Amino acid sequence: MKKIMLALLGGAVLAGCAVNSNIALEDMSDVYVSDAKIIVSPFDWGPGVDALLLNMSEKVNASYVESVGVPKVITNGVEREVESVSLSNASGEPILYSARDVSRIRSEYLLVSLKTTFEKSGSPFVYDFKKTMQNNWAEAYPVKVMFENALGIETDCIDKRLCSSTALFGEQKVVTGSFLNPMTKENDTITLRYKAYESENLKKDGKKNPLVIWLHGQGEGGKDVDIALLGNKVTALATAKIQSYFSTKGGKSGAYVLVPQCETYWMDGGDGTNSAGDVVSRYTKALHDLILAYISENGDIDESRIYIGGCSNGGYMTVNMLVEYPEMFAAAYPNCEAYAFNEYARDESGNYVAESIGNANGGAVRIKSTGKRFMSDEKIERIKHIPIWFVHSANDTIVNPLDFSLPTYQALLKGGAENVQYSYFENVFGVDDPSAEFFGHWVWVYLFNDKVNAVQEAKVLSSADAKSLGFVPSNNGGGSRKARNGDVEYNSIFEWLNAQKK
Repeated sequence: MKKIMLALLGGAVLAGCAVNSNIALEDMSDVYVSDAKIIVSPFDWGPGVDALLLNMSEKVNASYVESVGVPKVITNGVEREVESVSLSNASGEPILYSARDVSRIRSEYLLVSLKTTFEKSGSPFVYDFKKTMQNNWAEAYPVKVMFENALGIETDCIDKRLCSSTALFGEQKVVTGSFLNPMTKENDTITLRYKAYESENLKKDGKKNPLVIWLHGQGEGGKDVDIALLGNKVTALATAKIQSYFSTKGGKSGAYVLVPQCETYWMDGGDGTNSAGDVVSRYTKALHDLILAYISENGDIDESRIYIGGCSNGGYMTVNMLVEYPEMFAAAYPNCEAYAFNEYARDESGNYVAESIGNANGGAVRIKSTGKRFMSDEKIERIKHIPIWFVHSANDTIVNPLDFSLPTYQALLKGGAENVQYSYFENVFGVDDPSAEFFGHWVWVYLFNDKVNAVQEAKVLSSADAKSLGFVPSNNGGGSRKARNGDVEYNSIFEWLNAQKK
C-alpha cells in the first residue's frame, strides 16, 4: 500500500510509520467523512482541482490518518493519484506540528493532495463550443472518496469549492451604464464586472502606486470574473514574484491589479458576436469609464503609471483602447493580440465574406480582406509614443502574427516609435507541466510564468513581402537580446513595464 505523507514541523515527515496514540482505530470506528470541498488552483492550462478538503464527523489526529490508509479518489469521473493526506484547517492549509505532538494535535479537516497535470487536471470548467464559445463552471462536479478503513463520501462539489488565488482579488463588483452601440447607433445597456487585487501594504505606504490592467480572452467572458482570473492564470499577477517587479520610490513594492470582464467578447462591435478584430468594440467607452471610476475610488493609484494588457480578444482590446484613448496609458503589453491590421469584407447583411484558399474541391477558407488597412497610418501616429511590448508565438494558428501584431509592430517602427518591443516564441510548452505542449495561441503561459525576458532585434524593413521581419522565433525568452530603452536594459517584461511613466 502507498504510504501517506503527514505534514510535520521543521521538514520531518512521517511516512507510513507506526506512531503512538491514545486513540486506537477501533475507538473511532464511527468516524466518517461528513462533507467534501474541491480546492481549485490556477495552472497554465486553466483551473485544476489539486486537492480535496474533507470534513470529518469528529476531530482526528495523525495516527488516525495513518490508520485509515490512502483513499481512492475520483473527481468528475476520473481516478486521481493521491500524493499526500494531512491534517488541515478549514481553509485547506496543512497543519504543521512536531513529532511529539502527533497524538495531541487534532482537526476535523483532512487535506487530500492530488497529482495534477495537463492530462489529468480535474478542471471544473466546461467550454461551450456550440453557442457562447466561453468557459463556464460545470453544472455538476461529482467527487468520490473511498477509504479502506473508514467511511468515505460521494457528493457533488461544484458549489463547494475553495480557491485562495481568486480570493486575493476581493469581491466581484458590477457596473452598468448606457452607451452608444457602434452598429445600431442606438444606446445599449452595457454591464461590466471586475475584481481587483489591492495589497494592504500599498494602501499604507503613503505613496501613489501603479495600476496593472488585464483584459481576458474570448473564452473568459461572461458573468463571473473568477473565470477570467483562472482561465489564463491571471492570478499570477498577484504573486510575490511578479509583484516584486513593481516599485514606487519611498514606498512598498507591488501594484494594484484590475481585471474587468465583459459579458460577450471584447471584439463585439455591437451585434453580440466575435468580430475579426476590424471593429471598434461596443465596450470601449464602458471600459474607459470603469477604469476612471476605479481610479477615482482608489486615491492611491498613480495616474501616470497605468499599464494595460491582455490576450487574444483582450490583446485586441488593449490596442483598441490605445487607439481610442492614447493619452490614458503609460505602457501596454498585448499578448497574441487580435486587432486587425487590415479590414475584412462583409456582405449586405453584415456577415464576413469567405474565400477559398484550398483546392478545387473546396478545402480551407478564410475571410476576405478588402485590401484597406484598419490599423491606419493615422492610428499609428496616435499610438507610436506609447511604450508597447508585443508577445506572440510563430505557430499561432488562431491569431496569425503575420496578419496582426507583426505588421502593426513594423508600422510602428516605420512611424518612428522609439520604445516598442517584440517577443516572438517558437511554440508554447508548459511550465507547470513541462511535458505539455499547448496551442501556439497560448503564449500567455510564458507571460504569467515570468518567462518573457528577451526580444527580437528591431529592424525597419523596406520590403513589404518580408512579413516575418526577419525574426527568428525563440523559446529562450522570446528573442536574442534584452529589451532596451535608450541605454537601459530590462530582464523581464514586468521590469520594463514598471519603468514606464507618462
